[in-house]
Amino acid sequence: MNRTELNALLDQLALRGNHVIVHASLSSFGHVEGGAVAVCAALIDAVGDGGTVMMPAFTATETWFRPAPGEPRARPVAFHGDLSVSRPVGAIAEVFRRLPGVLRSNHPTHSFAAWGRHAREVLSTQRDNNPFGPLKKINIMRGHVLLLGTSLQTATVIHIAEERFGVPYLSRGTAVRVNAAGYDERVVLENLPGCSAAFVKLDACLEPAKVKSVAMARGSARKIPVRHLVQLAAALLDSDPYAFVCDQPDCASCAGKRAALAAAETRPPHAGQKTAS
Repeated sequence: MNRTELNALLDQLALRGNHVIVHASLSSFGHVEGGAVAVCAALIDAVGDGGTVMMPAFTATETWFRPAPGEPRARPVAFHGDLSVSRPVGAIAEVFRRLPGVLRSNHPTHSFAAWGRHAREVLSTQRDNNPFGPLKKINIMRGHVLLLGTSLQTATVIHIAEERFGVPYLSRGTAVRVNAAGYDERVVLENLPGCSAAFVKLDACLEPAKVKSVAMARGSARKIPVRHLVQLAAALLDSDPYAFVCDQPDCASCAGKRAALAAAETRPPHAGQKTAS
């Protein structure tokens, strides 16, 4: 796939002026001349000067990548602005966060990278106790999730619905970050998300008229309004608080979710979880 073909693909999604949170798999494009750099450049061209491109720049630290039982705990990785993104986040996200003009937030585990006129404004909403701030801002701006060869499992905006619903399994943790003086400091993080494998349940709920979809070499490219996904996720949680607990028996994250949900069910009504607003 060359640059002209990339531009043609993205043009079909009508991205001009859009604010998008992108989750992308480079392999889904097939062979790309220029690789991830070409994909990132095409995305920036597609939204234009009035749009915003944002991608996860999550980093593997002790907070959410823990050793298996019996294995020694590695020395925690101190977050700094040039720390590589975690491998599962993908090559496109790693290239994007290093591009000239791209900014990155300072959250030790769940940072985001963004380009565009509103990039600084969007990223400035993130705090150690508010990892979803940039996603909430994209939602307010009537933005879209852009899935390029990835499934809804990668759609981090769905965590907004979990927070709104008040699920008891968003967790507290710690991480290490290099501070302004250049020293490592341990910080406390709140509302950390867990496993997202069960997010794919929302595929059956999507309204076809609200989803733009284009075939790719492997899979598809989909543009979905953030607001639509969050509303669907909130409705699903309202009917079943366990909706986003996956069924993989070896998933430690979802084992923790089940325990937290079960504990919440035994509390007195006044001390229970919040309901969706």
